[in-house]
Order: sequence, then structure tokens, then C-alpha cells
Amino acid sequence: MTQSELIQLIAERIHDSAFTPAMILARINKGVGRIAGMVDLPDLKSTDAVTTDTNPYVAVPSTVGNVFHRKKDSLFFASSAARDGEVTIYDSWIKFLKKWPTLDEAGDVQDVIVVGGKLYYQPIPATADTLTLNFFRKPVAMLGTDRDAEPDGIPDYLQEDLLVSFACWDIFSEKEDEGGPTPETDKYKARFAGAVAELMAFAGPKDRAPDHYDYDEDDFI
Repeated sequence: MTQSELIQLIAERIHDSAFTPAMILARINKGVGRIAGMVDLPDLKSTDAVTTDTNPYVAVPSTVGNVFHRKKDSLFFASSAARDGEVTIYDSWIKFLKKWPTLDEAGDVQDVIVVGGKLYYQPIPATADTLTLNFFRKPVAMLGTDRDAEPDGIPDYLQEDLLVSFACWDIFSEKEDEGGPTPETDKYKARFAGAVAELMAFAGPKDRAPDHYDYDEDDFI
């Protein structure tokens, strides 16, 4: 569905001219971002490469249309050109530091972790290495200037159920008195939850490398 079609459907449901098309579009974009943060959307899988430096980190990809979405778990597979193979992705900054406390070891890259918009790696190679990153990117927001734009990453058949429900839920949560009954808020919140469940079934289980087991720590990394 196009943004203009979605806006029209939402406007028909809320019956409130105080919410302009631009305000409604903002709710739609908010919904797309929220959904992409909850579900691994296949259409948002992306690949990019970074080059190591003398520092223990480089910035994660950030070009328009290829920005990391969820800073911690966007990255699901990484490989090193120098090693011609996979490197381990850590989920825990503390455990990464326990293994590499000074962040200045020299050698081929073995482990990486994303923290605060940076990709940290250890060891640091003497010769620049190319690390290929596979991750879920942030969906591109629709702009009011393009009425025919469609929601990025959301399957066509679920766009209405997901985005109209989310926007109406978000708007009615402002309109209805929190101290009293909230029938419209509750209705659209439930519809959104049902559509998310259907989306999760569509997307399937997370397609990620197995968790790395740290036998020294006797715990999952």
C-alpha cells in the first residue's frame, strides 16, 4: 500500500481533522520502525564491509538506506577477508572485555561486538583487514513529498493490519482519557498485536549463527 492509501484509511478511522496527513505519516513511520525493532524482517537484511584501523573499532555502516537499526543485535554474521572465514560476534560487552581487557592485542581479528554505533574488534591486525558485516538495517522512512512511497520492509499483505492498527492505537492513546475507558485504544492495540504475531510466523525463526559457548566462563556469550 502507498503512504497516501494508509493515511486515508487511518483518517477514516480516527475521524479527527486535528491530525493532519503529516502527523499521521509520522505515526506510520514510527510503526514501521517499531515493527522492525521487534521482528527480523527479511527485506531489511543488508551486507556492507568495513576496514580495520589502528584503533580497536570502526563506525558501523551508516549510509542512507543502510543504517544499523538495533544497535546491539542488528549484526548476525561477520567474516574476515584475512582469515577467509567467520569471526565470533559477542553479545556481551563485559565478556568481550574480560577476554580482551586492554583492547590492544595484535593479530588477526577473531571477535567483534557492536557498542554505541561502533564495531569493536580484537585482535587488531597489523595490515588492514576487510570485515564483511551482515545485519538488519533501519527501514527508510517515507517522506510526505512522495505520496506513492510504500513502507520499507513490511510485507504487502500485512501493511494495513500492522500500520493502520499501530497508528490508530498510537493516536487513540492520546485522544482517550487514560483515567476512563479506552475502547478504541484497546481495540487497535489488540489488532496490532495479532498482526505482529502473524508477521512473526511469516518471518520465521531468527536466522542467525549459533550462540558461541565460552567453556572457560561456562556461560553463553
